Amino acid sequence: MTHSTLVLPARCDRQAADDLLPKLRESLAAGDVVIDGKAVVQLGQSMLQLLLSARKTAWKNQTALTVSASEAIRATLATIGAEHLIQGGKSR
Repeated sequence: MTHSTLVLPARCDRQAADDLLPKLRESLAAGDVVIDGKAVVQLGQSMLQLLLSARKTAWKNQTALTVSASEAIRATLATIGAEHLIQGGKSR
């Protein structure tokens, strides 16, 4: 099983989510994924939805999804009650 690292841009808007989607699909199908979101200053709805979907897919595939989150990501997730996306790091 392979391991992929995907780096999120500072501004995670709809365009960033659209750009990430094919890479994320491919990475999740291949194995464990690390999402580096340490540089994120803005997390939009489209990216949030994509990350939540990735968590569910990783769980279904029994692969690890680790999210390294910036304070902006943590604050957004706390606001909507989705801290589980990053808590514990892995979805196995």
